[in-house]
Amino acid sequence: MSAPGTWGVLNFGPSALTVTPGSVVPVTTTTNITSAQLLALSTTPITVAPAPGVGQYLCPIYMILEYTYGGTAYTSGAHTQDCFLNWGGQVINSSNAIALYNWANATTGIIEATQSCIFLQPCGNGLMNMSVIANNSVIFGAPNPVTLGNGTLKVILTYVVLPV
Repeated sequence: MSAPGTWGVLNFGPSALTVTPGSVVPVTTTTNITSAQLLALSTTPITVAPAPGVGQYLCPIYMILEYTYGGTAYTSGAHTQDCFLNWGGQVINSSNAIALYNWANATTGIIEATQSCIFLQPCGNGLMNMSVIANNSVIFGAPNPVTLGNGTLKVILTYVVLPV
């Protein structure tokens, strides 16, 4: 048996998949964000993974943004605004980001796109204080507002839960 928080063993049986106790198994969540939520995202971030419980923390691995164009493109100031994955309760900015993306870039940004598209990115942005991440959720937000658009966004996050 593996120690808690270490990679364990997946057991493939004739009719089921079981996991050896103590195994770390990746989890994938999908969060659907409406147009109204996108328009309010600068003041109301969205939880994309819940807090795991006392003595544990979330370790995000990969983020996918799946944008569905609604017929009217969003606009943003100067076309240079970022969106972030952050720990819950933290200011949405690059100093404590799990992942960041210039989603309003005029040529490579997803939020101003005039067609449905996806953005793929591994997570990780350096040093994180354990007191901030222990038993904390992961949120998606953007510090600057977008306007006018009517598309929707899926935030797909793959992560593991590890012991503190």
